[in-house]
Amino acid sequence: EKFKEKALDYAYFVKNGVQTGNNDMYLRFWWEVDKSTISKNDDDNLKWHYYSKGGKFNKWYGNLWTVANWEELKENYLNPETKGFFKEGIVFSGSSSKGAPFRILPNNCLFDNDAPLIFPKNSEWNNFYILGFMNSHLAFYILSCLNPTVKTQVGDVKRVPLFKPSNMLFDSVANFSSLNVNIKKQLNSSMITETNFEQSPLLAFQGAALKDRVLAYFNFENTQLTQVLVNEAIINELIFDVYELNVIDREQIEAKMGLSIGSLPVVREAITNYELEIANQQSEVTEVVLEHLRNLPIIEFEADKVREIKESFATLYQSNNGLEEFCIRHQVNPINVWYWFKEVNIVPAARAAEIALEFLADTIRTLLQQDEDGIIPLVGLPGEEALSQRLEQHCLQNGFTAAQYMQLDSLLGRSINEYLENIFFKNLSDHLNLFMYLPKTPFIWHLSSGIHQGFEVYILIYKWNRDSLFTLKTRYIATRVQNLEYRQITLQDVNTAQAQTEKETIRLQLQEIETFKTKIEELIAEKYDPKLDDGVGKNIAPLQKKNLLRAEVLKSNGKNSQLEKYLKADW
Repeated sequence: EKFKEKALDYAYFVKNGVQTGNNDMYLRFWWEVDKSTISKNDDDNLKWHYYSKGGKFNKWYGNLWTVANWEELKENYLNPETKGFFKEGIVFSGSSSKGAPFRILPNNCLFDNDAPLIFPKNSEWNNFYILGFMNSHLAFYILSCLNPTVKTQVGDVKRVPLFKPSNMLFDSVANFSSLNVNIKKQLNSSMITETNFEQSPLLAFQGAALKDRVLAYFNFENTQLTQVLVNEAIINELIFDVYELNVIDREQIEAKMGLSIGSLPVVREAITNYELEIANQQSEVTEVVLEHLRNLPIIEFEADKVREIKESFATLYQSNNGLEEFCIRHQVNPINVWYWFKEVNIVPAARAAEIALEFLADTIRTLLQQDEDGIIPLVGLPGEEALSQRLEQHCLQNGFTAAQYMQLDSLLGRSINEYLENIFFKNLSDHLNLFMYLPKTPFIWHLSSGIHQGFEVYILIYKWNRDSLFTLKTRYIATRVQNLEYRQITLQDVNTAQAQTEKETIRLQLQEIETFKTKIEELIAEKYDPKLDDGVGKNIAPLQKKNLLRAEVLKSNGKNSQLEKYLKADW
């Protein structure tokens, strides 16, 4: 019956986006370019525009990781406004086994064919109502009926029945939708990959020990995500009312989509504490949320079931195991998980290590940005302190105690020096691997002479240029060689076993540095001239080819490997 009414394309445009023809040439992750060259308003005529390109399953807000070179792409689009470019709207990821998640897209952005845009045709409708509706179980159910494959098409979305509710229902859905967007935006401010990143949870949250700060953040995050999931349950009920579905209709949808986890039964102690949490938050939807909470069925779990769930907290947030997935897997209301998590005080190790990694990445980026040439050695040189020394000083100057700095070891799972020497660069590269067909894009590079660690430096891509090669050769390498040769002289007449081992190590390090220096000279002779806007892939490929990196960044297997592709890049 509802399909006899108007469809979504009566009130909303649904548009495919940009086809670049060459993503490697025209797209960058936003941290690959100078942020001052990314457009902030309609008329600044800057080169790069934020660009929505799908990505992992994520509702409400986020995944805005890439920028597009509109300076060159605009030649292919004579009337960009008719495509919906630069309008605020709703984007959705076309391919997902869970269905298509819908997210708000701010104005002044571009979007990809894999992230089509929905935006209203007139002021009678708005983005937040349709965002709430499209993220509801009913919309997911309808889309799965229209197209049972994993790829949701523009044509499928256009056909979804659109029913105009009363003003009260319309506003309620829009308000809950807007609240979820704001919550996700706030959580994103703690993540270095997000455009609104502000600071690490290790600095933003209080606690005598770093573990306490991590726990404080997790409890805050769980509170926020629980609120999103409860809001989603309320939105589902509101949408059922909008479409006037009877009991049989609802049961049919819930049989396929599952019950809203925010509507599952709750433990009495959990709901009592959560109601107090919500009551302290003054918003226009607070009373509706409290009413929903009061109507939730009360349950008592068997002790074994509670113990099983609590023991599983160690892997919470690991891989594809966020709060929503965790609750679906265990069929438990997120309110219960929120309460039990606060009880057990378990720090999920993998997520804690990720937070520590992001803290180090942001802090080291700051140190390299403050450094004159953006080059910091791992072993100190005259007039140039080692990275670990600068890092510790920076942390102590920004609110850490000496004990807290040492606690980074336990979050990382190893000593910070070992982590910086052997693991950080690879982990950062992997952490920034957000799209299968785009390269890893670390903004900090670890250059290394080899296994004997004769010469090790970190560099920042924003200060990396042709002159950096000469600086490495004439200042850093030359000084490191002088220091090692001087040490050789002081050990000349020492014949202990320890001295003999050190002499051999220095001999191997000097050999290694000579090879490293030769490769730098080859790059200079080959006219290697990195330009920031060319992207990490193109700029790092020549260094990887000569084995100057601590870990591989580009895939190098086969003739048509990423490495070969970027070595041949002609932009």
